[in-house]
Amino acid sequence: MKILRAGSIAASELEACGKGWGMGRDQKNTLFVLIVLGGIYFSLFIFPNLTGAKDASMLAVFEVDEYAQYPHVLQMLSPGETFYQTLRNFLIYLHYFYGYVFYFCSAVVLLPIKLFSGENWAAQTQLNIVVLRQMINVLPMIVSVLILVYMQTRFKSLWKSAALFLFLLSLPVVLVNNLWWHPDSLVFLFIVLTLFFLQRDNFQYGKNLFAAAVACGLATGTKHLGLFFVLAIPVYLVWGMSRKTIHWKRALLLGLGFVAVMVAAIVISNPLLLLPMERAEIIATQKLQFQQTSSGLIVANSEPFIRWGHFPDDLRIHYGEWFFILFAFALLGLGLWKSSQRLLDTMILCWMIPLTATVFIFATRRTHYLLPVIVPLYSALFVFWDPIDAFSRIKKHSENWNLSNFLHIFTQLMMSGLILFQFVLFIQSDVEIINRQLHREADSQSIAFYNRVREKVLPEITADHLRVYRDWHIYFPDSAQVKVAMEWDFATHAMIEELRPDLILLEKENVKAFSNRDMVAQAIDPGDIKPVYLFYKDAAADQLQGYSKVLEDSFGVAFVRDSILQPLSQRDN
Repeated sequence: MKILRAGSIAASELEACGKGWGMGRDQKNTLFVLIVLGGIYFSLFIFPNLTGAKDASMLAVFEVDEYAQYPHVLQMLSPGETFYQTLRNFLIYLHYFYGYVFYFCSAVVLLPIKLFSGENWAAQTQLNIVVLRQMINVLPMIVSVLILVYMQTRFKSLWKSAALFLFLLSLPVVLVNNLWWHPDSLVFLFIVLTLFFLQRDNFQYGKNLFAAAVACGLATGTKHLGLFFVLAIPVYLVWGMSRKTIHWKRALLLGLGFVAVMVAAIVISNPLLLLPMERAEIIATQKLQFQQTSSGLIVANSEPFIRWGHFPDDLRIHYGEWFFILFAFALLGLGLWKSSQRLLDTMILCWMIPLTATVFIFATRRTHYLLPVIVPLYSALFVFWDPIDAFSRIKKHSENWNLSNFLHIFTQLMMSGLILFQFVLFIQSDVEIINRQLHREADSQSIAFYNRVREKVLPEITADHLRVYRDWHIYFPDSAQVKVAMEWDFATHAMIEELRPDLILLEKENVKAFSNRDMVAQAIDPGDIKPVYLFYKDAAADQLQGYSKVLEDSFGVAFVRDSILQPLSQRDN
């Protein structure tokens, strides 16, 4: 009898929690309104996303990750001499820091441009990049937020759904993530889909659980983030055992099945894992990335992410005030006591804990790493927020107040004020970010330095064909007469002797940093950084053998090979 009673209770809870997955007319109208708002939002990003991409070299100035990625997606769509070579180009994408899904989707969205533009398609850098930024970052983010809003509101309230939709899309970290081409939005979509299918499964432990495993595998295969469901899935299975929904043996089998489906999704979405040579290269690249993330790229970083009594400005600007984040956590905690929200809020919390701990522990810290934590957290903000009900109570009970009504109205007004306050701060930051993006080419010190080199240095050089070495963020485009080299390892004397450039362009910031002997002591690998230190020390002292410093400003330093520099007596002062 106890088992039957427990079963009937579980069934009634399943029925109550599972209601609302279908959409009625009003919900469909809400969905339509959100799609229209999303379309407007999508269109607004076209203009800022057109900037900083007039040619491939300009990508290095503003988004060095894009500069690293772009040649590989072009290579994927390059035809080979045979069908096999063409197929190999499409599969062997070579940049194994991110999974194949990211590059596959990027190549697919560029394919129409290639088909309609013909042989000159690769030269249309600005068009290619804006399409990549819009389709690989902006669109998946809009879809992700739309799904989160549906999970939290079921689209039952138009104004609440629209308010949550616009609030989440207004987060400055979301805005910044919309302004580059990177895998983060795709990965976030897979994370949201994992949460979506877990909520939809609702302790039935059926096909939706394994759909969640597929989405989790895609998130893992693209950028590792699916691994951070390591707490959520066991909690979900143990929860089912505590509810008497499943026996421990079935829970174990479901757990193994989840892992098996997840691994299958990783392999299917990354077919190069089936090829021994490529698999070894992928593993080596991922080990390098893990090492750099955990210990730092050049210098070991021992500073804590957040120090007691100090909330970093970049977190405050991109995610909100510290007290607003605590407010969001409090509402998420309240959701654990509400039957309709308990499963979703628990899964969000279990997803957040491992990733947040990892971000705080690891040495490489970039604020967008917390995007998949904060956006789901903030999606729970509006569940308890109902200012319309508060104003209705004010009107209804204006002559007959009681403590319950007063506390409810006061709480709603406080929540409304806090959400509005943070929303206004977000909009102010958004305007600054967009304005900075729209004017970044005109304001770029790197481009200004290039113009000075072109006007003041190049006329003094006698060579017809120029070989140039530049640091990462220095703008200097290739041309028929100019061959430009940029190495991901910083310059050393041995590198320069091998490249034998006519013109060396160094960032002033690098010269200052790497000419400091302390850099060697602080480096993760002092043996690797010492040759870099020796080169930049000589550059700072204008002692590069065979080269003369001809230009220096607040951004960069230019050195020209002595043998091709006009004699001082012939230069136009």
